[in-house]
Amino acid sequence: MNKSVKIAIAIFVVILVWFAGRSLLRGSISTQKESVAMTTEKPVPEAVTIQASSKLHPIRVEAKGRTAPDKTVTVKAGTTGTVISTPVSEGRFVEKGTLLCGLDVESRAARLKEAEANRDAARVDYEAAEQLAEKGLGPKNRVTATQASLNAAEAAVNAARVELSKTQIRAPFDGIFETRLAEAGDFLSPGQACGELVDMSPVIVAVQVSEEHAGKLTTGMDARVRLASGAEYPAKLRYVSRSANDSTRTFRVEAAMETGETPVPAGITAQLFVPIGEVEATRISPGLLTLNDSGEMGLRYIQADNTVGFAPVTIIDESPQGAWVTGLPKTTQLISLGQDYLAEGVKVKPVPKGGAQP
Repeated sequence: MNKSVKIAIAIFVVILVWFAGRSLLRGSISTQKESVAMTTEKPVPEAVTIQASSKLHPIRVEAKGRTAPDKTVTVKAGTTGTVISTPVSEGRFVEKGTLLCGLDVESRAARLKEAEANRDAARVDYEAAEQLAEKGLGPKNRVTATQASLNAAEAAVNAARVELSKTQIRAPFDGIFETRLAEAGDFLSPGQACGELVDMSPVIVAVQVSEEHAGKLTTGMDARVRLASGAEYPAKLRYVSRSANDSTRTFRVEAAMETGETPVPAGITAQLFVPIGEVEATRISPGLLTLNDSGEMGLRYIQADNTVGFAPVTIIDESPQGAWVTGLPKTTQLISLGQDYLAEGVKVKPVPKGGAQP
């Protein structure tokens, strides 16, 4: 074999080895790319879910206010006089007509006796004139004059009795003598106060309701009242104002509580709840509520294609067991963990709360 042939064979072998190396290198690069692609592909995230269903739930108007007496009256003197007796202690229940403050009668009793004596004398004159006129021994105009005198005397007696009765300041209705404003020895003029009387039967709850809800309320509607102590009582609306407060644009509403024999003081904080209908609602944990990019409050849930959806909701009621909201499908899977980190439209793998099922 000559030298030329050996050189040609060597060149051929080199070229063959070069092409073989290129092929192996390309295969290795392709394999690496596929491996990188496989390692960079993101897994489908899991979403812990809970099943939620809606049902009919009552809608109610809720407002805060205070308890108050049915009536409050400041009992005042109708005449002048010195207080000589205060027989009723503060906080005591009194019936209508009970003496609260007694004034010195001074000369009023004597004036009454004088008026009664003048009346009796006028009656004698009248009867005598009438008998004489019947016998024709006296003029008839004498009868008319004595009749007028008798009428005037009777009027004077009535006036004296009224003046004497004003010395006894009495309760105008059944209630609690809340505050004594005059003590024995005080001198009262007409219009000055003896004390304050309150009627706590029934106890009233007075609240202010927004204009949005005022039009839905009418007198006679059933309600419930919850006191600051947690005690609850049935109630009934007795007054709904149709004129808004100029400064707050709210309407005054009063409800009469049915407390039975339980004493409820006035002036304590109370919540009034008035049912106004029913609506389909879902009870959820308030911790599931979140905001979307537009700032709307709502809940994230799993759609039929296992993607994340967002439902704006409205809270219609709250209780120790959770919040009642509207705006969700009748039956849905709510995302209970990580809802703040899952965007809408992202595909997820639902996992029931408590762990994946086999």
